[in-house]
Amino acid sequence: MAIIALPPYYYGFTEPTIDSYKKALNVLIGDVHKVKNEGLKVAAFMGVHPAEIEHYYRQGLRGERAFRLLEEVLKLLETAFKEGLIQGIGEVGRPHYSTSPERAILAEVVMMRSLILAKDLGALVQLHLEQGGYATAYSIKLLVDVLKLDVSKVVIHHASLETAKWAEELGLLFTAPIKQFDEKYVSLKALKCMVESDFLDDPTRPGTSAYPWEIPRVISSYVSRGLLTEDYAYKILVDNVVKYFGVEPP
Repeated sequence: MAIIALPPYYYGFTEPTIDSYKKALNVLIGDVHKVKNEGLKVAAFMGVHPAEIEHYYRQGLRGERAFRLLEEVLKLLETAFKEGLIQGIGEVGRPHYSTSPERAILAEVVMMRSLILAKDLGALVQLHLEQGGYATAYSIKLLVDVLKLDVSKVVIHHASLETAKWAEELGLLFTAPIKQFDEKYVSLKALKCMVESDFLDDPTRPGTSAYPWEIPRVISSYVSRGLLTEDYAYKILVDNVVKYFGVEPP
């Protein structure tokens, strides 16, 4: 299970300070321990989601002042990784919604700084991006190549069908949200795919975006109908997960 920290203000830490991020990290660590105690293997992620930049701008924290805070957050993530508290940086990336150019470019700068840090640390990265098909996939391929990143450690989260097509073509890992993993998506037979629920543990929005147990139900249905082979299902549900997270298969 990948557990990804929510922005600090979701936990009630509303001050835009590094202390709020330290508190959010402690919540993440506590959640990871709880899940591990249930016998699951866990990868913990923390990053700066593009929506956080939007939030801070609305609060009046902008430009250089915002970036200074986010640079402090990256230093916190570096320390957390070195101490074994997190295994990856994410979600980071670009907004998938309309926003101002300044906010969009700041999100991209944070993403690039996160990729550089991930390369230096050997950390996993989970990218939240716009769904621009070829443009989205190629831009990430270009960054991976220019920064000389280990492409096996970078995943495009929640890829749409069109973005998935080009990610596969360009050799990039991506996750398919189970709610969008329909017959057209399945017909890609993409080898760089992992399937995710993208489950939000938010009592105010139950089931958003899908419960994790929907994955085996949907996949089993496709296998029984002959849309997927068991070998291919194993590839995207086990093999790719094992390789990306560096864990032993069940």
